[in-house]
Amino acid sequence: MTRTALVTDSTANLPASLAEAHRIYVAPLYLLWGDETYRDGVDITEEVFYERLSTSKVIPKTSQVSPQDFITLFEQARQAENADEVVCGVISSDLSGTYASAMQAKANVDFPVHVIDSRQATWGLGHAMLSAAQARDAGARPDEIAAAIAESAARQRLTFTIDSLEFLHRGGRIGNARLLLGSALNVKPVLELRDGVVSAVGNVRTRKRAVEQLLKVAENHIGKRPMTRLSVIHAAREEEAQALLAQAIEQFHPQEIHTSLIGVVLGVHTGPGALGLVAEYAE
Repeated sequence: MTRTALVTDSTANLPASLAEAHRIYVAPLYLLWGDETYRDGVDITEEVFYERLSTSKVIPKTSQVSPQDFITLFEQARQAENADEVVCGVISSDLSGTYASAMQAKANVDFPVHVIDSRQATWGLGHAMLSAAQARDAGARPDEIAAAIAESAARQRLTFTIDSLEFLHRGGRIGNARLLLGSALNVKPVLELRDGVVSAVGNVRTRKRAVEQLLKVAENHIGKRPMTRLSVIHAAREEEAQALLAQAIEQFHPQEIHTSLIGVVLGVHTGPGALGLVAEYAE
């Protein structure tokens, strides 16, 4: 049987304990804040990040995983797992250059690496990597594990609301027209990740309506199929996140649930106050 090591990037939002339990190796993206550089999930906690972001006059920037970082991690993961091949799932290539870095790294190692552009982010990628771990543990071949990531990612729907479009706009993740529309009307944007890019679902007047919209999008996505995984993400909105999770559990009865702060690199683009939901339906 071909042995496989699993690698992903830090935007998957997998807590360190969960990644370790499933033997998933995580490459951190970078946070650039003035003259300081931090590795996502390594050098700065989400709690410290959001507290600082809410008062900082300097908006941080982000940077992808470098090819050398991936080369190093591929080699470390392969050695640690005594693996023959590596399967690597990463954030949507429309949101980050991390996929390009992984492909460069793939071309510079002397063992097979399968790189999958998940077209997802946060738990949309995290769920897919958990599916990969299940496939690996069931004895799947590396190509089957890679396919499991792509197929699971396609079953995800990430929907989120933010307090302001300013942060997405500054990061180049959304167009000027939507920034002006949101600012002029003082509304709560509801957005989703569709086909790997951030798209507008609609604008609502209140946070309550925005939360209702998150649940409605998940309901439409799931249809009559069972919900396998559900994750709630937030940017320093713990009470709202727990309330949304409770509503979603009551409505959808998911088989597996997670909740977490949005990682610092994605948090740069959502800004403080973001709240989201990732829903996965069964095959």
